[in-house]
Amino acid sequence: MLFVNYKIDADRELLLSNIMNNDLVVSEENYDTANGKPKMHIKSKGNRLKIKCEMTERPTKDNAFLEGTYFLGSLTQKGQSSRIRGLIMTAPIYHSIFLALLVVVICQAIIVKGIPVTAIFLVLFDLMMFKGEFGKQSLIKRYIFRALKITYRINSNKRKDT
Repeated sequence: MLFVNYKIDADRELLLSNIMNNDLVVSEENYDTANGKPKMHIKSKGNRLKIKCEMTERPTKDNAFLEGTYFLGSLTQKGQSSRIRGLIMTAPIYHSIFLALLVVVICQAIIVKGIPVTAIFLVLFDLMMFKGEFGKQSLIKRYIFRALKITYRINSNKRKDT
């Protein structure tokens, strides 16, 4: 899980329009295209904002395990500044299953008075299988930061013109 808390001196609508402009934000970032090109699906309802990451242009389909990796947060304006806050996480169902697996490993370690080898292999397999999903968390954070930089640049140009 990653926490996002950014503040910018710009209008909320300008920031939201830049976040919604997927082509502009993705085109200004250099991504490793070996795993595909990220495409963000953005939903906005009131102050709520949801950004879901999908990898496109790759040889296999991005299955986005269960719910996939997404940002869930709010975009608010107070005075002349806007704030974006939220949480980037990979499938809450996945986290609950992984937490349950971790509890089983700890219980088995206490009962057996040692760490069972199968538990270690299960945890390693789990981490290897979802490495791509965890990588999307940093992609979403970079996407939001890039949208903020674009908004800042646009806002600075507006101030210079006046």
